Amino acid sequence: MLEIPLEAYQNQSFMVTLNEQDCSIALYQRNSRLYLDLSMDGSVVRQGAVCLPQAGILGNVRGFAGELFMVDLRTQPEKQQPPQWEGLGTRWKLFYFSPEEVLGLRQNAAREALNG
Repeated sequence: MLEIPLEAYQNQSFMVTLNEQDCSIALYQRNSRLYLDLSMDGSVVRQGAVCLPQAGILGNVRGFAGELFMVDLRTQPEKQQPPQWEGLGTRWKLFYFSPEEVLGLRQNAAREALNG
C-alpha cells in the first residue's frame, strides 16, 4: 500500500509512478462529487471515476495493475463520507494497492462474508 500525497485543491493533476507504471492522475470536484482521471504512458485508462470512500475507484480496467482507494480518516469505517476537495490530503487520503494487495483484500472480504 502506498499513500499518494494530495493537496487541498478543487482541481489538481500530477504524475506518479505506481508499481513501475508512469501515471498521470487528475482529481476534480463537480458539485458534491470528486472524480478521478487516470492516464498511463499518455493513454487514458479511466476517466470520470467517482471517488467513494473504501471502494475501488478504478474497477476492473485493462492495462493498469492495482487499484486506487480513497479513505476518510475522520470517521469509523461504517460512517465514511464521500471526499470533498477541501479535506484532500488531511481528512481524505488516496492509496494505491498493488495487484497482490487487492487480491488479499478480496480474499479477506470473501472469508468475512462466508463466516457471517
